Amino acid sequence: MRCIDATYSHLLFDHLTSRGIAAENVLGKMPKAGSRIAEDRWKEMLEKGARTVRDSAFGLSVANHFSLRYLGPVGYLLLSSNNVMDALAKGQRYHVLISEMNPVKAHIDADHLVLSWPLEHGWSGQLWDELGLGTTLKLIQAINQKPVFPSSVEFVGPPPANRALYEQFFGCDVLFDQAMPKLVFPVRNLFSPIPKTDPYLHDILDNQAQQQLRKLTLENEEIGLYRKQLLQILTREPPSLEKLAAENGISARSMQRRLRAQRISFQSLLDQTRHTLATNYLRESRLGLSDIAGMVGYTEQSSFTRAFARWEGMSPGKYRRQHHEDDR
Repeated sequence: MRCIDATYSHLLFDHLTSRGIAAENVLGKMPKAGSRIAEDRWKEMLEKGARTVRDSAFGLSVANHFSLRYLGPVGYLLLSSNNVMDALAKGQRYHVLISEMNPVKAHIDADHLVLSWPLEHGWSGQLWDELGLGTTLKLIQAINQKPVFPSSVEFVGPPPANRALYEQFFGCDVLFDQAMPKLVFPVRNLFSPIPKTDPYLHDILDNQAQQQLRKLTLENEEIGLYRKQLLQILTREPPSLEKLAAENGISARSMQRRLRAQRISFQSLLDQTRHTLATNYLRESRLGLSDIAGMVGYTEQSSFTRAFARWEGMSPGKYRRQHHEDDR
């Protein structure tokens, strides 16, 4: 399961608060800075915020609240770069420290920089694209420390009724019904030196980011091992913390301590593993829904259906139909 850094999620809490809304009543308790949030939890929070506010361009409204502090130490590292192009290269390198979802691809086309987000894991929706493209623009403007706007913007979704809001936000023509989200900038605006950069501070922040990246890589490897073990358990019998501990030759209490050190609970790990397994079965097999429910560890199909709706925002049947239509 892909995750984001909790500090980035504070952007949503602060935006709702700025609108006079008790954010924790809507979204739950604000995650602790430095922790990580699963992708489905982050999507759920965004959707709850959008339903509460009923803003037709909610993702852009949240993005308008963005500042570099929501990226934690990585934000200050980007600000200490030589120019926007240098900062974007570092952003690509350390992207997973902020978000493990759909990393941006960058390339130069003639005299333009093209930033795109290929839909490797499917389209997450208009709200997701609004926030992603909007915060990327605000990030570039914050680093550049003076106005800079794209020459064109592309969204995957259909044209909205409030199209003028998008053009006002991005300061250019905005296209819809496109293959993937894109931001296109004239290169000439992105090589201007950033004033008051501190090379010494930059080196300190870069070393910190490298250490965090190594730590996250090791954490992902260990969690990946536990997830594989849970997959094996699920094919044999109902899963439990005790059975996962037995796979590793340790006590349940020691297993719990290991998971806590990786900032994840057994239930969250099990939930993520079930989610991955269920989506694979729905896409790749013709098994009945009751069979899939049993194979991912649910004794009741209704419990599986509720869990799947929480993961994907739709029923298992609808998910299967959509993916089979995409394959035709």
